[in-house]
Amino acid sequence: MKNYIKIILSILSIINIYIITNCSNRTIHDNNNIINYFIHNKGEVCPFGVLCGKIMLILGLIQIIFLIKDNYNIIKNYNIIFLILGILFSFMNYYVLLNIIPAFILQLLIIII
Repeated sequence: MKNYIKIILSILSIINIYIITNCSNRTIHDNNNIINYFIHNKGEVCPFGVLCGKIMLILGLIQIIFLIKDNYNIIKNYNIIFLILGILFSFMNYYVLLNIIPAFILQLLIIII
């Protein structure tokens, strides 16, 4: 029963991350200068944030697979590390930080439960 709750929490977390990083306003630059990769307008997500969001989506899907197979303890420590990295990277963009807090809370619940 606990794994079903964790799977639902993980799905909700993935949806939140997808909406914030891939469906919200994005800053698009014409040239591929590495500096422009991190520049964003207020209330928008930079290309680096979009890439990190896609990586977190893939990691979330891997997390669901481990939860379904009841092997979550194998990746639990990695999940803690990725959660800390996600929180740190989100400080680069205040808009993302505020809107992605529910995903962080859901991931923390998955770790604790």
